[in-house]
Amino acid sequence: MSVRPGVLPTALRYLRIAGHHARVGAVRKSQFRVEFAAQVVMDCLWYAIHVGVFEILFLHADDIAGWARGDIRVLLGFLFVSDAFMMMWMGQHWRFGRDLKDGKLDPFRVRPGSTLYLYMFQQFSLEAVLNFAIGTGYLCWALHRAGRLFEPEMLIVLPVTMLLACWARVITLVGFSIGELLILNSDLSKTFDRMFAAATDRPLDVFTKRVQLMLLYLVPVGAMTHAPASVALGRTPPLMAVVHGAWMLALGMLVFAAWTRGLRRYESAMG
Repeated sequence: MSVRPGVLPTALRYLRIAGHHARVGAVRKSQFRVEFAAQVVMDCLWYAIHVGVFEILFLHADDIAGWARGDIRVLLGFLFVSDAFMMMWMGQHWRFGRDLKDGKLDPFRVRPGSTLYLYMFQQFSLEAVLNFAIGTGYLCWALHRAGRLFEPEMLIVLPVTMLLACWARVITLVGFSIGELLILNSDLSKTFDRMFAAATDRPLDVFTKRVQLMLLYLVPVGAMTHAPASVALGRTPPLMAVVHGAWMLALGMLVFAAWTRGLRRYESAMG
């Protein structure tokens, strides 16, 4: 009779794996310091462009779909945080289609642990740690300007909403990659990412109701920015926030199960 490992030992094992990836990533970037600096500067320019566009728009409008300047700043803060998390841990997903075609997933299928975790979280980016700090700082500043940062409930709301934004990013990227498993060399992951990227840096209120529901509950790109910003700003009732959080947890489990099921059908390029 086999004995399944406990939750705590399993979590500790994955934390040790994450620590190993972080050490390798830090050593790699310490050898390419110019690349490190260039990446940070490029990402900061990306942040500045997003902020600048909306700051200019608000010179000519009081609100955008009912979102004031301070509200949009909070939304952008969650965009920066979730994007930095993706760059920190999930940069490998950009190579998923090619690795799938070349049969490079085979080694990850025989190692102890989740294939999804071992593959998707293998490439740690040190510069993204700095970007994450910058994004978090901007988010806190935006919440302060919106008069929300020092509200008592923010001690819980802020970390939970940041976690929600990062969790939604993981679900979305993994969900997009399922298409690659079903149709080899389809490049669907990048295609879907480009299709839905525009919905991450604006409030979902600019879309119709049906599109809003899809972007919140089926293809949860809105859960990276719109949903956590709405909760942090008090625009979403607490009960609705809890329901949405529970659904995001369930959706993640469904997406991970679908990815694993798709992997079972996959045969490497060498097969």
